[in-house]
Amino acid sequence: MARRLELHHKPTPSNAQLISWRALSLPLKSFAILLMLGGSLVATSGTASAAPRPSSLADIDVTSAGKGVYVVGALTSSGVISAEVVVCPTRTTNCQKHGWKSLGGGFKSVAMQPQSGDGVVAIARRSNGDTWYRRGTCAGTSCSWASWYSLGGKVTKVATSNRNSCAYLVGTSPSSYVYEAKICRDSVTGWSSTGGKLSQIGSYSNKIFGTSSSGALWWNHGYGWTSAGGRITQPAVNIGKTTHYCGLAGAGRNLWCANTSNFEWTNYGGYWRKLDDGKTIGISKYWRAWSHDGRAATSYGGNVNQLATSGDLMVGVGAGYGPWYQNTYRQANGWLAL
Repeated sequence: MARRLELHHKPTPSNAQLISWRALSLPLKSFAILLMLGGSLVATSGTASAAPRPSSLADIDVTSAGKGVYVVGALTSSGVISAEVVVCPTRTTNCQKHGWKSLGGGFKSVAMQPQSGDGVVAIARRSNGDTWYRRGTCAGTSCSWASWYSLGGKVTKVATSNRNSCAYLVGTSPSSYVYEAKICRDSVTGWSSTGGKLSQIGSYSNKIFGTSSSGALWWNHGYGWTSAGGRITQPAVNIGKTTHYCGLAGAGRNLWCANTSNFEWTNYGGYWRKLDDGKTIGISKYWRAWSHDGRAATSYGGNVNQLATSGDLMVGVGAGYGPWYQNTYRQANGWLAL
């Protein structure tokens, strides 16, 4: 049963902090480091070649590309990104795979986000901190991929989300200052300062959240920075209550969530090894896939160490460090090789 409890200090309306953008503005030098020229550099050609099922994966993500159509992005430990279209007809548990395509190498992270209509965008970071993106147009069972373009910047972490068919990016500089950017189907807005400083970051819709160096929860919904205090790690948005931000706390690695309306914390318990994809999905003590919607936890079984979801499709890095999936329509339906 969920219970409310203090997390080191319980914020109240008097000590919940609202800080203006201007008060936390970045030094000009830091801003100049992240100033970018959107779409000015091309990394590879637009050709995406057929590829075998990837292995030795370091990360995985998935996004919707239309009704019942998904695009999975997988990153190998050697830095190669591959993508595959998976079609899962709505209101069924069946899915059809349509072959992997290599999108290129030299990357340290991968994220997939939808664009308007049948568009998607792959977003990746290089070891030097540059962020790159590659748009795809998906029709039926395949995607046509454009070239890679650079957003520039020197970010150590990137979190992504989407709103109004645009991908929203949040990144932190080596000094932990927070920047944001936006990639739409026909336009790009480069990195700009948010005036904040966070150690861990997340993004939902066009909102930013994360934790400070002390573990305190902060968020910015476009009108300044607010804190609910606490001491958590791995910040995530609650998939069932998106006005609640969550994280793991204590030796028991319980799931705690804060209501952004009244700053109250709730402990949902459980022992979580990690949260993933910036959401309340993750890995249990025994490496099972879990989710929590603010009412109850659901187990999807398996033996996974990375997890991502979009709609009914859940993907993970499982046995042999390969890609696996399951259609979660109505219930857990078992893991299959991707």
